[in-house]
Amino acid sequence: MSTDAVSALYNQPLPADRRGPLYNAFSYPTKVSAESVALCIACHTMPGDRVLDPFGGSGTTGIAALLCERPTPKMMAMATAIGVEPAWGRRGAVVCDISEIGSLLARVMTSPPEPAAFAAAASRVLHAAEAAAPDLYATTGPRGEPGLIRHIIWSDVVSCPACGNINTYAEVRVRYGPLRFAEQNICACGYSGHPDDWARLTDEHPDPWTGTAASRRRRVPWRVYGRSGGKNWSRPATSADSRAENESARRPAPAGPIALLRWGDLYRSGYHRGMTHLHHLYTARNFRALATLWGCIENEPGGLRDSLRLLVLSYNAAHSTLMTRVVLKKNSKDFILTGAQSGVLYVSGLPVEKNVFAGVQRKIGTFKSAFELVHGTQGTVEVVTGSSTHLDLPDESIDYIFTDPPFGANIPYSEVNQANELWLRQPTDNAEEAIVSPAQGKRLSTYQSLLTSIFSEVTRVMKKEAEATIVFHSAHASVWQALATSLGDAGLMVTAASVLDKTQASFKQVNGHVAVSGDPLLRVRRAAVAANEQPAPTIQELIEGIAPDSAVAEQDTKRHNERLYSQLVGTALVNGTPITLDAKHFYAARMKGTVR
Repeated sequence: MSTDAVSALYNQPLPADRRGPLYNAFSYPTKVSAESVALCIACHTMPGDRVLDPFGGSGTTGIAALLCERPTPKMMAMATAIGVEPAWGRRGAVVCDISEIGSLLARVMTSPPEPAAFAAAASRVLHAAEAAAPDLYATTGPRGEPGLIRHIIWSDVVSCPACGNINTYAEVRVRYGPLRFAEQNICACGYSGHPDDWARLTDEHPDPWTGTAASRRRRVPWRVYGRSGGKNWSRPATSADSRAENESARRPAPAGPIALLRWGDLYRSGYHRGMTHLHHLYTARNFRALATLWGCIENEPGGLRDSLRLLVLSYNAAHSTLMTRVVLKKNSKDFILTGAQSGVLYVSGLPVEKNVFAGVQRKIGTFKSAFELVHGTQGTVEVVTGSSTHLDLPDESIDYIFTDPPFGANIPYSEVNQANELWLRQPTDNAEEAIVSPAQGKRLSTYQSLLTSIFSEVTRVMKKEAEATIVFHSAHASVWQALATSLGDAGLMVTAASVLDKTQASFKQVNGHVAVSGDPLLRVRRAAVAANEQPAPTIQELIEGIAPDSAVAEQDTKRHNERLYSQLVGTALVNGTPITLDAKHFYAARMKGTVR
């Protein structure tokens, strides 16, 4: 953030008892991480203060409050780089969220087990699961040698639109020398067309674990990646690989949750066809692996079970399901393995089955290191599972709020979270989920009303001199206006704004909506009674006052325009100007030269 941006954000002195000069120099870091939020907290509060996050999500604000007591070298370097002297020390926090998986994450990460005891228990669970299912990932290598599966690329099965010839989607789409996705495929019958035009075949047969019949896309193993004798290898899939999966499905249902999925806005009739239950998101082998791990956790001490469940679930949704993917990168000799796309429940035509036991094993060290950061700190974090429309907190009891509300219709969190929460057997109660959702029957007015209720509670519990920091993102003027109205109706006002760069946008931000580079970061206080109030500037007047960054514009015109929109909405909120311009219309006007 530039010096000018710092001045714009912190150009109003704070009360003397809040050590104002410290805040006036403060610039928000460029990444919403626990460490950067901790720096925000340490510069807005004093040791002993209490922080609130009414949209707690994964508990980042709670973790950050604890880190204020034990700043990391990175935090110290960030403070030095931006020229601030944070008041490090013990804080307390209250983190509220309606999400069951978010609450579990927040509880474990803010009250972690003893790191070495956790690591030992995690190793015991993995060894017990592998002993209970010793041949689950057994396979053979290219020369018939015994090996273990690392991962398998599966493929949809397709048929030629002209002659009905059956093939795998991989064979009609993937080309080697160099590795690439073909935009055209020629069938033996002479038909030529895009591979996506080939019909995806389905199978209709009773689900052995539910006894109900459903028509689902036909998928077969296409390429197997394994390890034998300390060496990695890959080979084409064979009929034996299909038989191994079929055998896993024919065995009695594992002890995992055979639970119905609650489909909503993310359901797609193509790749989700027939996926009615949680286990349909997995291969039978991976669902069995997870169920085995889940059962072994019950044999561990009660004080470690939540952390062990979180360990397994941290790998689960991103890497254990059929939503796991491969991607191509320029000049790569083979596919790049990646996880599920965030914010959606997308299943590609080339889904990936990863070895769950191996993946969870790799995460143990990461969790142990994370626990070591805050284990033994003296700060207290209260984690509340439930709606923030009614906070069980006294009036004027909170010193600072840092929060990141849901961005309108961007991500239906309760639907996304099913892949984890059904393992907990506690799906989110979405009655008061603040979101625009046709499937839930929630329009923009409902979203605005829920935000107003929550921000009204924020106003009630925050001390008179307290501030709130809100991170928000949307490309839609209507969503921004809903936020502005809800803040005003709750008795809050935006006093300053800046643009926060994130390291990576979500899939929904990039592909499902018009992108906005940099989330506006809003400084919010209780509304003051205005005397001799001047008319708010128009949106066009604000556009004319935006100062383009010529250096950024020369490097990346698209990103520059996106940042200007973020700057525009932040300035509008500070000035009380109605936001009437969507990002796409703003970009179009700039391309035509009708705005600067």
